Amino acid sequence: MRSAAVFVLACTLAPVQTPDPSPVPIPAPSAAAPVVLSPDAMRSRERNVLIAVSTILHAEKTYAADNGGFFDEVRCLMRPTECRPTLAADTLPFLDATYNWLEPKLGYTRAFHAGPKASPDEIQRAGASASSLKAFAYTATPLQPGVTGTRAFCGDSSGRLCFTPDGREPPVKDGRCEPCKKME
Repeated sequence: MRSAAVFVLACTLAPVQTPDPSPVPIPAPSAAAPVVLSPDAMRSRERNVLIAVSTILHAEKTYAADNGGFFDEVRCLMRPTECRPTLAADTLPFLDATYNWLEPKLGYTRAFHAGPKASPDEIQRAGASASSLKAFAYTATPLQPGVTGTRAFCGDSSGRLCFTPDGREPPVKDGRCEPCKKME
């Protein structure tokens, strides 16, 4: 209470200043310096990205077990009844539908690479989704290698989890991480 009274008293006793009519130059916005992550922060970020890649691999494997052995596009794992209308309406998604699995996150861009499609005959025999795939790969690549992440990652339908040590996008051929430097 006392400090408030002192503040009010000081404000009322302070001389009134008239503003200077000359405009004050406002500095132009400067480019923000990139945030440098500590080695621990970089490892933590990579662990989270690896969890996302592993989650896709697991969801695809689970979906394939219910789709005649075929994989599918990410959207079908998020909303399976859209791709397989014969499923019960209350079928749970294989991936969290509120999470955008293909949007850049944690300084990494993410991409789904569809492999060869199942033939119409294979799809009909298996009672599978019309968009069924024989293979797929999912990559996570630093937006700025060395700044937003050190390594890039690739997981594919064979269950392999690979990386590139320099952060370049992992090569993918026919829905497979190739060549592949396996995670150990």
